[in-house]
Amino acid sequence: MKYKGNDNSGKPKADYVAKLAGMDDAALFDEAKNKIWLSAYANNNPRSDYHWHADACYDECQSRNKPEIYQRAYDYNVRNA
Repeated sequence: MKYKGNDNSGKPKADYVAKLAGMDDAALFDEAKNKIWLSAYANNNPRSDYHWHADACYDECQSRNKPEIYQRAYDYNVRNA
């Protein structure tokens, strides 16, 4: 498993990954949009959970064979930066 161990709050990273898997495409888009923004905001903190959250959103989109969900979320953040 790519996301081993616990997050910075002590919760298993696998819980967040499972949460993503349970989302429909619209909810995954919103989650990715938020986590991409938060990851960029936390750029000065390389240990922030937001970085791997954004990666996990990307991975979930890839596993669904819908990379366009993540791309739209990324593009949204670029347009609204």
